Amino acid sequence: MEASLRPIAIFVELIILMAVIFSLFAGLKLTVFDFGLDGKYGKFINRALMIIGCIAFVFFVAHLITFYPRLSHF
Repeated sequence: MEASLRPIAIFVELIILMAVIFSLFAGLKLTVFDFGLDGKYGKFINRALMIIGCIAFVFFVAHLITFYPRLSHF
């Protein structure tokens, strides 16, 4: 049972973490453009945030697989 629950728990936690990161980046993007950054930089900002998001995704996957506690049943 332990082997089947751990990947599901990691997957659910990864979805939650990436939803939080997506929300933070969306707010950051809106804030940057509200402070007067020109619209022509939109494509660059999107790509930069996408690259940072992919790096965060790889970081979370590596750390969740490595350090997620073993689920044991009593």
